[in-house]
Amino acid sequence: MPDVPDWAVPRPRITKLIAEGTQRCPLTIVTGPPGAGKTMALALWAAAEPGTVAWISMDDFDNQPGAFWSYAVAALGRSGVALPAGLSAASRRRASGHMFLLQLASVLAAQSPPVSLVVDDLHVLTKLTVLTELDFILRNAQPGLRMVVSSRVDPLLPLHRYRLAGELTEIRASDLAFSTVEARLLLAQHGSALSADSLGRLMRRTEGWAAGLRLAAMSMDGCSDPDQFVKELITEDSALTGYLVEEVLKGAPPQVREVLLTTSILEHVNAEAASELTGDERAGAILPAMARANAFVQPTGYGWYRYHTLFAEVLRLKLRREYADRVATVHRRAARWYERNGMLTAAVQHATQADDWQLAATVVIDALAISEIIEPRSSPSLADEFRCMPRGEAWAGPQPYLVAAAVELAAGRYDSCAAALDMGERMLAPLAADDDAACRLAAAVIRVTTSRRTGDLVAAAAAVSDAEALVSRMPEDKLAQHPEVRARVLADRGAVELWPGHLDEAARFLGAGVAAATGPGGEHERAACLGHLALVEALRGQLRHAAKLADQATAALAAQDQPPPPQQQCPAALAALAWVHLERDELREAGRLLKQLDAALSVSPDKLIGAVACLVAACGGLAEGHGGATVQMVARARSGWSVPAWLDQRLSLIESRAYAAAGDTSAAATAAERAGGDSSPEAAATLVHAWLAAGDGKNARLALASALAARSGEPERVRVQACLADARLSYYSGDRARGCRSLVHALRLAEREQLRLPFVLEQGWIGPVLRRDPELASIHRRLFPSAPRHDQPQDGSGLPPEATVLVVEPPTERELEVLRHVSGMLNTAEIASEMCISINTVKAHLKSSYRKLAASHRGEAVRRARQLNLI
Repeated sequence: MPDVPDWAVPRPRITKLIAEGTQRCPLTIVTGPPGAGKTMALALWAAAEPGTVAWISMDDFDNQPGAFWSYAVAALGRSGVALPAGLSAASRRRASGHMFLLQLASVLAAQSPPVSLVVDDLHVLTKLTVLTELDFILRNAQPGLRMVVSSRVDPLLPLHRYRLAGELTEIRASDLAFSTVEARLLLAQHGSALSADSLGRLMRRTEGWAAGLRLAAMSMDGCSDPDQFVKELITEDSALTGYLVEEVLKGAPPQVREVLLTTSILEHVNAEAASELTGDERAGAILPAMARANAFVQPTGYGWYRYHTLFAEVLRLKLRREYADRVATVHRRAARWYERNGMLTAAVQHATQADDWQLAATVVIDALAISEIIEPRSSPSLADEFRCMPRGEAWAGPQPYLVAAAVELAAGRYDSCAAALDMGERMLAPLAADDDAACRLAAAVIRVTTSRRTGDLVAAAAAVSDAEALVSRMPEDKLAQHPEVRARVLADRGAVELWPGHLDEAARFLGAGVAAATGPGGEHERAACLGHLALVEALRGQLRHAAKLADQATAALAAQDQPPPPQQQCPAALAALAWVHLERDELREAGRLLKQLDAALSVSPDKLIGAVACLVAACGGLAEGHGGATVQMVARARSGWSVPAWLDQRLSLIESRAYAAAGDTSAAATAAERAGGDSSPEAAATLVHAWLAAGDGKNARLALASALAARSGEPERVRVQACLADARLSYYSGDRARGCRSLVHALRLAEREQLRLPFVLEQGWIGPVLRRDPELASIHRRLFPSAPRHDQPQDGSGLPPEATVLVVEPPTERELEVLRHVSGMLNTAEIASEMCISINTVKAHLKSSYRKLAASHRGEAVRRARQLNLI
């Protein structure tokens, strides 16, 4: 029995496993690769074992029955087992093998307490005779015998029978692997210490392999920079390299060595890959045998294997040193094999490791996967594999130029993208229209995406038409392999139709895209189609349906094998949900979604979606009384591109409301008229609001006729606004009966979709009406979750301008100065800076002004101050 050295680290968890195994089962096996710590684990257990332990260490000369049993009998005798004198002589003579085994089994069966027989390195015993006899003794010497064996591989005993009977304890390499705490103790025993990061790196590379850790600890003795040593662990002359070469690689047959070296470039290998890389059809059959004979070759399931991390590093080192001229060829073979098997990222990685960028780019283009570079769907992304691709090279084909354009587009470098794309298309120009369809489709996808990100609708429409034509001519078997391609083109077409406001056409294409992306691998495209469909429905005013579609888009992304991080959510779906919450006056939730949308747009920019986000933020700011911020968001939405007419109209309507709230009624009327005050019912309703804010009932009545032209075909939001315009003007002119009818109609229209925002924006005059009619507020309480109480002070904003506004206490000069700044569209922080006072002081002045002027928000306070000629 070996002694336990001073540097050994106590491992109570392993000792406990072995002790529990010997108490419970007649056979305990401890298996692991060379240097896994099997012998040391057994020695630590034996030193702590209170019972009788006999120990035999095997070597190649013990592979005969006579040699083995003579040692076994001697070990048992030395441990204190009383054996008849004749039994020892019989073990040497082997005159009658069966009689000897019967006598030994009889003696051992009578042992109480049982004796534990340790057979160290049992894997060297390969003679079937010895192993059969050992099995016979183990089965017939119960309950007086416990056998504990260590082996590099599963011993050639009928383990299945012991396993089924519950008579086997198995302790594997994963159990023997050192934990981080144990590794730190082992290093300390050798006088070495590492930082937490370096220790973690060492653990990842050694995978807790005992010999690797000890050799590293010994090599670090006297090392001036242990952390740097860990980074350079495997070198030609390192102790670890020498150990693995001598213990594992040197004794391997030439064919096995060839397979190990050639396939070491793979993270995982199976029989087909091994045959492909070596060019030997028999190579695949070697893997299972290697896994049985060498624990550094580990099965991972379904016919796949992996090499221990350090072992793989040594194999790659030997491959580079001994067969440097073959490395690039092997990587190319691996790239082609992975490409045929649909493992795109692995194919590209091996092509780049062969320094064959033409091949790497061709793999991406032929797989119709350019969009995976433009919009990364995993981490690390496919685009990362091309970060080191040389720039300025004269490539033989268009593929590297197209991939370079996609990489530049993903990084937001549009000028560089355009230059690379132009080079690729220049190489395609002389070819026939049907040649290199995959390259032409990649170019079209890049152009569509670039146009959507920069806001060029004309270029986007032309590019998506090219993409549609190419897909229509592509063979069906090719499209069947990549169904996401058709869905991607349909999603682009739907998005392009949405730009000019062709909602029905957009919905038709997007619905077809959802149907085309039903198979596995199309989750991203399905989410894009569903997200844009949700936005279409939100713009139509179908809020419930929009929310449902947006949830489906989120679920489609979550269904991927690797769900995306938060910043890679579907921007269109987030914009649609933010719109829904805005219209329902759920501003906090809308704000949260806008933050998520901002992060998503940083990954996948889209000019239209970004502008819609600004529109939502502007509306939210208006609802909260921040007119200055509203105008800023409107300007931001229009910046840098030609805004579609429908979006420009909505921006102008919000702008008009913001100006009216700030008391600039002239600008409010101008913005509403610019939005189509005479031709658009929604713009006409906004114009009514602007004229009433100015106290101009005559012009308000003229604008009302256009507002009331809103028919049943208009979205409910528009009809609600028209009814509210009529109601407000009726109350203004004293016709309360008509005002009440129009308000009730507006409330009924808003109920189905829970449209609250129009009522929030008109709360200045609706509040007093609801206080006078609490029953009406009760009937529609879902639209007024915080409806004003009957005893709250009434607001006079719904009264005609000639009505007297009672001011109990005039505002101070300082308060009036604040109101003058408010009328100039300054926000709180800007007012504080202008007046050299704190933000809290500005808020206090505003609050006091509201009380004195009987106003509920900034715009109303400014308007009343102007009516009283205070500012």
